[in-house]
Amino acid sequence: MMDWLVTGGTGYLGTHLVTLLGATPAGRRVQSGLFEPRLADLLRSHRCIVHLAAHVSKSADAAMTCFEINSDGTRWLCAQLTAGQTLILASTKDVYGAHAENHTCVSEACPTTLNGQSAYAWSKWLAEEYARFYAAQRGFRLFILRLSTIFAPPTPGNPGGLVSSFARAIRAGQPLTLRWQGQQVRDLLPVSELARVIRACAASSLTSETFNIGGGSGYALTFAELAHRIGQSQGYIPQLNLTDAEPSPDDQRRYVSDLTRAGDKLGWAPGFDLDAALAQA
Repeated sequence: MMDWLVTGGTGYLGTHLVTLLGATPAGRRVQSGLFEPRLADLLRSHRCIVHLAAHVSKSADAAMTCFEINSDGTRWLCAQLTAGQTLILASTKDVYGAHAENHTCVSEACPTTLNGQSAYAWSKWLAEEYARFYAAQRGFRLFILRLSTIFAPPTPGNPGGLVSSFARAIRAGQPLTLRWQGQQVRDLLPVSELARVIRACAASSLTSETFNIGGGSGYALTFAELAHRIGQSQGYIPQLNLTDAEPSPDDQRRYVSDLTRAGDKLGWAPGFDLDAALAQA
């Protein structure tokens, strides 16, 4: 068996993880998407699978696709795995919904009951439950990573997320409209640190764990601070339009990962130059 396979391996984060891990890429762009026989063959021939493939949209119109790809796709993938393999499932901080706003730093004990989550968040929560069921039934190791704001340098055809969208607008001289006076908070982590976490999971003796993964309190910024930090690192002055409009119900006002569990069980803590990472965003 080969070592690493990354589903969604031609996507925004997946492209980088394939390089960092020396992994086989899987995805629709390389004719090995979810539910396809070629991916089933690839899954059976790799020891460690990083499951990134997902439909990421909070639009109400995308609910059916989110459940089909994120939930049923994960169920299908897990049904291909057996004992001796390791699945690292990329989930999301969004499973906590507005519960996260009651915590200075969000631990894995934070409730995931209904509180403003989108269909996307629920589709990822259900994916976690499918993965736990199949891991218990089929005997593979399982690590669920509830990711905060992970970012990476842009690649062709991959627009990226929050940090990338800020960086593109700032470079283009376009105004950024920020709700809530730009005071929403996120903790940031570059994809190179995510690769360190993934390697630590695979190298550990653990069999089934869930970790909140982000930059933690040491790398947490408001949206307004993030815009200025990107501008400073890339040599631009951001144009900000700060409004009093409330964030949407499924857009957490504050999210900072509590990394205690990952530190205790994996021996991992983030350590990186934030400005150098943002300069490449």
